Amino acid sequence: MHITLKFCGERSKETVDLLLENLKNIRSKGPFAINIEGMGGFPDLIRPKVLWAGVGGETATLSEVRDEVEKAAHRASIPRDNKKYTPHVTLGRRNSDRALAQEVLQQMQRTQPFTEPWTVREIILMKSELSPMGPRHTPLGLFKI
Repeated sequence: MHITLKFCGERSKETVDLLLENLKNIRSKGPFAINIEGMGGFPDLIRPKVLWAGVGGETATLSEVRDEVEKAAHRASIPRDNKKYTPHVTLGRRNSDRALAQEVLQQMQRTQPFTEPWTVREIILMKSELSPMGPRHTPLGLFKI
């Protein structure tokens, strides 16, 4: 389970090395608490391509950290992401344009996930590789915040 702060796509080793160096200089926000709460979908919950669990708690601090990561990536020549940031945990993906069945939608709206808060103390730059067995994630760097 992870919360993506910035998706960088395929990058050269030189760009990744520069990003790693830039992430070392993120201004500390100190530990903060977040939790899972609510559920939604992209682009919406009626015809979702992605189903997700939302993030609650100190989301303003999470957004500040995300902004710092965005700046570090930009200094490494990785283009800025201009979409509104919606912190979430991806629960699943669909390959259909059909609306969810009404019963499924009602059950999802009744059963909203919620967790106790946990403390965020670090972020990790991850390398993701897709394979027939599913994605494989390799940590490239860990950064205290």
